[in-house]
Amino acid sequence: MLTILALVVQIFIPVINFNNLNIVADILIIFLTYIGFYYGRFYTIIIGFIFGITQDLITQIDLLGAMAFSKSVIGFGLGTLALFRNIWSPKTRMIFIFLMYCVHFLFFYFFKFNGVSISILISIQIIVMHSILSFIIFFVIDKTFFPNGVTSKQ
Repeated sequence: MLTILALVVQIFIPVINFNNLNIVADILIIFLTYIGFYYGRFYTIIIGFIFGITQDLITQIDLLGAMAFSKSVIGFGLGTLALFRNIWSPKTRMIFIFLMYCVHFLFFYFFKFNGVSISILISIQIIVMHSILSFIIFFVIDKTFFPNGVTSKQ
């Protein structure tokens, strides 16, 4: 049920225009973060693939498989959170999550901008801005709704 809700929210989330860059928060990777933290790699990879292929079919049929690949890869990474839940400090977990978000957007935009003449600086800006926006939303959700969530001491 929460999976379907996350997909519906992702479909209707507004686009933010910042310095002529269209930025869309990725609610699905936030959901994958919690699945990875509580259930581990296997379920996170499977659900990440399902989210990705659904997102590919709905939003960008010309890049079919880019989101499926990207979300499967970060599903593997975010599933690592379950293995180190009691070992990593909250700061380490937050840094790891932010880096996983960067990897997700790096993979996706690598495929999206393949063959397009675009400055590396603009590419980095797009990747970092998407990662920051998704991380801020994740942080607010975690602190607001999950007092013993991912960013708290275990």
